[in-house]
Amino acid sequence: MKVKAFLTAAVLSAACMFSSCGNTAKGEPVENKFSEILSVSEAPFVSVILDDVTTTAMLGGSSSESLSELALAVNSAALTKNPDTYDLPDPDTIVLEIEILRNGSAEQQGMDFCIMNLYKDGTLSVFGTEQFSGETASYSLSQQDLKKIKTAAEKVAAERINYPQPMRITDPFSSYSHSGAMILTAGVSWDYAVPDNPDLHSAINADAVHALDELASNVKIDRLCSTSVLLEFPAGFEPDKITVKGWDISKKGDTSSETIYHPKTEYENNFPGAGDYTGFFQLESNTVYMVTVAYDNTKSEERGFSGSADYYFETGELNE
Repeated sequence: MKVKAFLTAAVLSAACMFSSCGNTAKGEPVENKFSEILSVSEAPFVSVILDDVTTTAMLGGSSSESLSELALAVNSAALTKNPDTYDLPDPDTIVLEIEILRNGSAEQQGMDFCIMNLYKDGTLSVFGTEQFSGETASYSLSQQDLKKIKTAAEKVAAERINYPQPMRITDPFSSYSHSGAMILTAGVSWDYAVPDNPDLHSAINADAVHALDELASNVKIDRLCSTSVLLEFPAGFEPDKITVKGWDISKKGDTSSETIYHPKTEYENNFPGAGDYTGFFQLESNTVYMVTVAYDNTKSEERGFSGSADYYFETGELNE
């Protein structure tokens, strides 16, 4: 039986196993509007939660083939708009959650987002910022389309250890829970088990210019409700060690050894286990940051990966 439930950004609950049940609700056919949301040209981040496993990557990035397959599966589904947007199945019947994030809009001063929840009965619920998706709605889709989307999502999840996950900066004191930014990796040294053959390993070594280099693509963070932020990673990617270095923005373009090895701020912490990781960090205005995370080789058999990754971002004037 369906129950009344208002879809909000807080309705992210644990995903459950896929199974077929019942017929989809009837409604008027609608034009599929998700091709724009999932456009590679917009380079959105796509976060997929399947069976309690979270995978986040940038569409068109390192996992573009599997993510593009997921985008195609969503875009090609035959959608039928439900008459009552808020008449949704029980949250416990969510099969798959897809969150699409896009850094920075002038209106939000944070991340635009769109959340899609797929339920066992074939309901697809959509909630997003006006700047991003521009609608709150629910649709019916066939079990065939639902299975196609889930199969594509399983491929995305299977590849999550192939590359370091993006880092998410969140302002926990903001009333807008998604304020902050998503940060892709810069330099990477990575070793991972081949999914189909765990006895085989592949390695990735990607150099990057320093965060102070004028050519560095630093994500810019200008306005937060507070300077206390969370540096977050999906479950299973909590680092064993994190190092944060910061230089005054006036040093941008100066990559001399004297400057690089003398940051104005430096923080380092080691974490014995995933449950010990805390991502709270105090930001400063007008600062170039380089975050380095490391994953011990001794835990590579358990995790399926080991290595390190750098993340770059810089701040403007913050509310201090």
